[in-house]
Amino acid sequence: LILAGAYMTMRWILRPLKWLTQGVEHVSQGNLDHMVPVKRKGELADLARAFNNMTKQFQKMLHARERLMLDVSHELRSPLTRLKVALEFLPEGAAKESLKEDVGIMETMITEILETARLRNGYATLNLKATDLVPLVQGVVAGFAGASPGVAAGEMPATMPAFVDAELCRTVLKNIIANAVKYSGSSEAPVAVSLFRQAPHVVVEIRDHGAGIPEEDMPYIFEPFYRVEKSRSQTIKGYGLGLNLCKTIMEAHSGRIEIDSSLGEGTTVALFFPEQQEGR
Repeated sequence: LILAGAYMTMRWILRPLKWLTQGVEHVSQGNLDHMVPVKRKGELADLARAFNNMTKQFQKMLHARERLMLDVSHELRSPLTRLKVALEFLPEGAAKESLKEDVGIMETMITEILETARLRNGYATLNLKATDLVPLVQGVVAGFAGASPGVAAGEMPATMPAFVDAELCRTVLKNIIANAVKYSGSSEAPVAVSLFRQAPHVVVEIRDHGAGIPEEDMPYIFEPFYRVEKSRSQTIKGYGLGLNLCKTIMEAHSGRIEIDSSLGEGTTVALFFPEQQEGR
């Protein structure tokens, strides 16, 4: 009885540590809304309060960063529009084409920042409807005709219905396939695109045979403006927003994106879209 009583007492005393452990797990998974219960007094309660305050500060910092990106993006739209108009009055030549390319990159970047913010904060309304992904995927693949080392569609079923926003699905597919082509390098094997059902999802899988992603970079590849292999940034164009937007779009669909990569062997990206809902 004494041992049982001591055991129960220790469990009661150490329960705040269990709450803190759960809090750390939630925060490590990105759930910054989780708060550790503070039901007692003493050092453990002070530690729980400090943990909650730290989480709130993280939320404020992330919100401030997103707010800054949004404000800057909005403010850049007007001067970019004026710059595009001014470019039309320049004489044709290499300088004009270079400037137009740079302006196009900036415009795409701003659009992706704003679209990501709208989806993440629930301001965008998804145009969800029953969509056959087979012609959609085949159409996106056809758009990369002539791109080296090529994009090949594997065997696909006759139809594959899913409940999605077709335009946003095209955006995700174009981003992922463009990345696969870009990082394939001198690979002779084309980028392979396949489509199959894995209940309760429809899966689009894109596999390249490029250099792959270093293991130390994998936890950060969905972070905005993060780029793998920074030493190659001069030869491979990009600004690190595509995967962040793709992840946001997939989450808005109640789906997910998974990436598996090995150095020297290539990268496989799996997009999990929800199946067609019953009664829709």
